[in-house]
Amino acid sequence: MKGRVYVKTYGCQMNVRDTSAILGVLKQEGYEMTDNIDEADVIIINTCAVREKAEQKVLSELGRLKMFKQRCANVVVGIGGCMAQEAGRTIAERFPHVDVVFGTHSLHRLPELIEKASSGEKAVDVSTDYTPGERFSAKRLRVSSGLKEYVTVMEGCDNFCAYCIVPHVRGREVSRPPEDILEEVKELVSRGTKEITLVGQNVNSYGLKEGWGVDFPHLLDMVAATPGLQRLRFITSHPRDFTEQLARRFVTLDVLCEHLHLPVQAGSTRILKAMNRGYTRDEYLRKVEMVKKLPVTVALSTDIIVGFPGETEKDFQDTLSLLEEVQFDFIFSFAYSPRPGTPAARLHNQVPLKVRLERLAQVQALQKEITLKKNRDLENRVVDVLVEGTSRRDRHELTGRTRCNRVVNFPGPSEVMGREVKVHITQAHANSLRGEIVETAQEGRNHD
Repeated sequence: MKGRVYVKTYGCQMNVRDTSAILGVLKQEGYEMTDNIDEADVIIINTCAVREKAEQKVLSELGRLKMFKQRCANVVVGIGGCMAQEAGRTIAERFPHVDVVFGTHSLHRLPELIEKASSGEKAVDVSTDYTPGERFSAKRLRVSSGLKEYVTVMEGCDNFCAYCIVPHVRGREVSRPPEDILEEVKELVSRGTKEITLVGQNVNSYGLKEGWGVDFPHLLDMVAATPGLQRLRFITSHPRDFTEQLARRFVTLDVLCEHLHLPVQAGSTRILKAMNRGYTRDEYLRKVEMVKKLPVTVALSTDIIVGFPGETEKDFQDTLSLLEEVQFDFIFSFAYSPRPGTPAARLHNQVPLKVRLERLAQVQALQKEITLKKNRDLENRVVDVLVEGTSRRDRHELTGRTRCNRVVNFPGPSEVMGREVKVHITQAHANSLRGEIVETAQEGRNHD
């Protein structure tokens, strides 16, 4: 054994998947994993740079690790992910106790970097000149296979939204070969994984640059045909590239869960243009209507940014009216956060923080009402729930998600963990549902 590794993750599903790859790469080299930082010989912080709040959390973490390193001088401290890719050499200079800095393209080199740091050298690799094969080489590795797993299908982004730093830290879009994805999915299912989520910054543009003849709808067909796979999801879809062909997969593929995350970001066409989103409010609403006309009920979720530079009260009211019109099942909402190096950060008409936070509170209050109403519509209905484990709030209860991605808590025996069961919904809350087990779920759909 080379040592014990502790990893803490900040950020999105891509970061969660990268952490799994980090642990897999190190396990392959003889390291063991630990959830106890006091036992660790190597400490890795996997970071996010999408919003300022995430960066501040990482900086606080690095401050605490300085004191930890003073007590345990031989511990190797590493920082990776988007924040490291963005400001890796600056971090190495600002925090001398950080031994390893590695970017989003260099996960496969982490063992080598740790070895270098162990010999007393500062190890920094934020290069972007690795081939797609090298970049994806670590993606199949993971410590173990769980009930639910993320599978990377592509990395990077070519959209360059005015507020977003992702293209600068993840690079341009690169798709992973379909046969590599299918092999990983089959391997995961053979190990007991029931639900797969295909992830990428914009999965809708999968394969279009590579010329393989396999676009994202066809990739879904191929993955859905994997024997033993019970549930399939995907994130994230850029509205500009969302097509009727992709929408129809919710009808034709039984394993594809009826949930679509379609980030709108704002309800004002003027702000959408300033954001460089590539669609208007009306174009977005037409795509939502296309989904709502499907012969299955698809839950819709979205991202909202309030307080983008230049956002007027009228622009903000357009966002509130869009929430009212679409009636999203749930949303992820944020106050605009300037990111260094992005066009939006250089604009002079920044909205005051106080106004941004007030608008965020209004958005969240409105959506809370909408989500509660939608959840109440499910009371006294029976839904299929994949049992994930025990509830965070009550270890004597079980928890899981419906196909439409709603959280359900309910009493039940531990023997049903990892299985799909039918649950009668008895009570709705703003963020979850409560219910009682009816029976083990049979084949067929229940669209809640």
